[in-house]
Amino acid sequence: MKPLSLPNRTARNIRKTVRALFFSVLAWIIAPNCIAQEPSVRFIDVNGATIAEVTAQRQAAQIYLPVAAVRQVFDPDMTDQYNHPRKRLTLKIQDKQIRLQIGDPIVGIDPGGMIRDLPTPPIIIAQQPMLPIAFFTELLPDFYNLEALYNPNLKRVQLRPKGTWTPTQTDNSVHWAIIIDPGHGGTDDRGCESSTGLLEKDLVLALAKQLSAISKAQGIPVYLTRQTDTKKTDFERIQVAKRNQGQLFLSLHCNASFSPHEKGIKIYLNNLKGYLRFPSSRGGGASSVQTGQRLKILAQADFLKQSQDFAHTLQTELNFLTETPVEIIELPLVALSETYMPAVLLELGYLSNVEDLEKLSNVEYITDVAEAIVRAFQRYISSISPLVPPTALEQEQ
Repeated sequence: MKPLSLPNRTARNIRKTVRALFFSVLAWIIAPNCIAQEPSVRFIDVNGATIAEVTAQRQAAQIYLPVAAVRQVFDPDMTDQYNHPRKRLTLKIQDKQIRLQIGDPIVGIDPGGMIRDLPTPPIIIAQQPMLPIAFFTELLPDFYNLEALYNPNLKRVQLRPKGTWTPTQTDNSVHWAIIIDPGHGGTDDRGCESSTGLLEKDLVLALAKQLSAISKAQGIPVYLTRQTDTKKTDFERIQVAKRNQGQLFLSLHCNASFSPHEKGIKIYLNNLKGYLRFPSSRGGGASSVQTGQRLKILAQADFLKQSQDFAHTLQTELNFLTETPVEIIELPLVALSETYMPAVLLELGYLSNVEDLEKLSNVEYITDVAEAIVRAFQRYISSISPLVPPTALEQEQ
């Protein structure tokens, strides 16, 4: 007896139906894992604490926030009115009235008839008016005597009072000097090396030069322990600090590890009571003393509290740039043992880690790091007593 067979057309239809059903079920299973997450923008305060997390929309590579975000972040008493036929949006904040036109970057502000331009105009998304991120970073802060710092990569906005990081001017501020120490140098001391050939000694020197330029533009005297690719002993580096009457010492290094998963920025402090760690032959400049080696840290220990204060300020600033929290580690460090002033050793990241290497190879990222460090300088200087402590040279006399 022959097996029962269906007409060709019927068989094809059944196969199509089964195939369509299969792909529908497959799409239903996969969909929850493939839904694109809506972007969000996190607003933080001067210390990095979250003010609000606002759901955002991306349109043509631009980030937009809903009008309600103004209430959520800046002013709970803000009122708004949208004229749909004319596509006009009016916000009332404090004693000001802000007039916006959908699709137009020009913003009118009354009373006073002030006009401001936005780089991106407000638009309509899902029948709702949406404001560009620049409205929250460039315009609104002025109404509340705030400054805004925006990290587009992490979609993070930091709001701070104006002048938070403006250095305090004192009669003897001319003696304020920051010593920046680019680690390693010369043909015999190249430091860590990445798989792409990026050398620690070159990276930290480039950053040090940027720090010097930006700091001096802000009126902060800065001195480098080396200006070129030359080898400097620890004694020579300390002498630069003493000659220039340094008040803060920042040593720059990179890290490396046998584990490709080790990553992130680390800040080291010289503390006799910190835990000991054996130096790694692959590591950067944060190598600690070996057991039994004589420790020369008593002088620097006098400034531990100031070093900790600056380290926490630096941590806050650098955390703005990275999703991996910046660590502060205290341990006996030979590299900082004879610096008679507040001192911190900064490891910029792991050249052995793919993610860190990608960032450290990016010129824009290095500039962001330099600006963050200078903000830490400004904030630290502003926080200290108006009476600048005695210089290292004065301490010796």
